[in-house]
Amino acid sequence: MLSNDLERIKYFAKLANAFDETLLNIRSHIANNPDALRELAYALYESDRFEQTLSVAMQGLAIAPAHPVLRYDAARACSITGDVEQSRQHIEIAVSVHSKNPYFQSHYADTLLRLGEFEEGWKRKKWYYQLPGIEESMVQLPFPKWSGESVAGSTILLVGEQGRGDEIQFLRFAEWLNEKGAIVDALVSEPIAPLAKSMASIRATYTRIPPCSYQYWCHITRVPEFMNLELSMLPYATGYISSSPEKDDFWNHRINALTASKASRHNMKIGVVWEGGPAHSLDRFRSISLNTFIPLFTLPDVTWFSLQKGKSEQASRALEENFDIHTLGPEIHDFTDTLSILNQLDLLISVDTSVAHLAGAGGTPVWTLVPAYGDWRWLTHRMDSPWYPTMRLFRQRKLGNWIEVVSEVRDALLARTHLLYGESAPAPVAPPCGDTLASPIPLSCP
Repeated sequence: MLSNDLERIKYFAKLANAFDETLLNIRSHIANNPDALRELAYALYESDRFEQTLSVAMQGLAIAPAHPVLRYDAARACSITGDVEQSRQHIEIAVSVHSKNPYFQSHYADTLLRLGEFEEGWKRKKWYYQLPGIEESMVQLPFPKWSGESVAGSTILLVGEQGRGDEIQFLRFAEWLNEKGAIVDALVSEPIAPLAKSMASIRATYTRIPPCSYQYWCHITRVPEFMNLELSMLPYATGYISSSPEKDDFWNHRINALTASKASRHNMKIGVVWEGGPAHSLDRFRSISLNTFIPLFTLPDVTWFSLQKGKSEQASRALEENFDIHTLGPEIHDFTDTLSILNQLDLLISVDTSVAHLAGAGGTPVWTLVPAYGDWRWLTHRMDSPWYPTMRLFRQRKLGNWIEVVSEVRDALLARTHLLYGESAPAPVAPPCGDTLASPIPLSCP
């Protein structure tokens, strides 16, 4: 039975020595059955065997070139390994066959946005809300949805959605609505509420559905579609969130106290975040082992600050004896703390997670490490981000290989040090011998 064969694939995908033979036997057995090959491709994709996913999908497409689901499987496999152009070719065929499939259309939208084709990409982005379970899981309000009408003199409630990074990124468009004459309020997640409150373009911020009515409401990531956002219009707003003077003062004293004994004209203060939230479906590809960052920590006259939160926020303590690194995660209570810390630093180096957006939105220089699959917002082949002028991107060439990326970051840090200090820049030091880490590591209406 094919179902048993697929279970075998999922099992043997974890056993390299048995996997190839098992896969070859199954492919031979179903060689003339495109639907069975489609099931196999799906099982391989779910097992993170993306090269084999593409190979099996292409085997099926040789028999049934217009098979939409095989095209979709091929598109996903190409996308996650970084071949965006090839992904586009496959998903366009899938969409041409089944234009009402929300999975196909949502993938096509992300592909177009990733390629910088904003006009068509934003139009198709609405299909995301047609994916099973999405609309039911999101806030729905009893007054009219905004769909591009004039907002002059109107009240509008922006509704946050998806991840914390998405909320931070798209809050900027409150300024556009405000400039068009709207009175803008925001309904966002609790962690984002203090940031939204800091924005002059937002009148009031809520974390629960407000009891008052509005003339319009809109999911925050739909705004670009209705404002006809073009790539050339970005970043549109910069430094649109701000920290409190009280927290800035607290963290200024805290960080100065930690670096007082190492003060020199060469001293750089750099924050680091190596993991995103585990709930993200592709977090295993964007998060990085802390050990991988050790070549950076060997650089002299740099004081490192771990801003990592979550289950790994204590992991950097194991490095403090051998490197000039300080663990701030346990002291960080919310994003306003992190933002104030960023204001004291020269640079943040982070994986693709909310803190990178926070730095970009606040105007702190940030180097973001982008996995090969590359989220749509980072486009392709660019080392900068039109969304955040202070951001530099370091791109992974092969999924899973972060060593080369960290090496490029290290070279860039050395070049930056040389640019700043010339021949007087200190030489890097060798890492200590042995294993450094023991283990891997509601408000009222106005």
